[in-house]
Amino acid sequence: MGRKKGFDERKIGKIVSVLAANPDGAWVRQIAKQAGYSPPTITHYVEGILAPLVEDTSLGTGKPLLRVIRLKPFVLEKLQEGKDLRHIMKILRLVGKIQ
Repeated sequence: MGRKKGFDERKIGKIVSVLAANPDGAWVRQIAKQAGYSPPTITHYVEGILAPLVEDTSLGTGKPLLRVIRLKPFVLEKLQEGKDLRHIMKILRLVGKIQ
């Protein structure tokens, strides 16, 4: 049977909650340790489904030596207001279509 294709909502929720707990940002390894997933999994999600929600600060070209990930201020603000992650992503998609 295997696993379903695509992104796992539980992993998305866990990664976002770790990022919300670290508003100044965190290293990929730190996020992985706190979320309980491997660094490549965190990178896959950050570069994929979570890309519109996060700011990625990297030092170095190609494969960065230091990479700090944090939630965008708008996303952090909406999470603190109690908004659902799906609602936030919907807003970001609509704003992206307008621009």
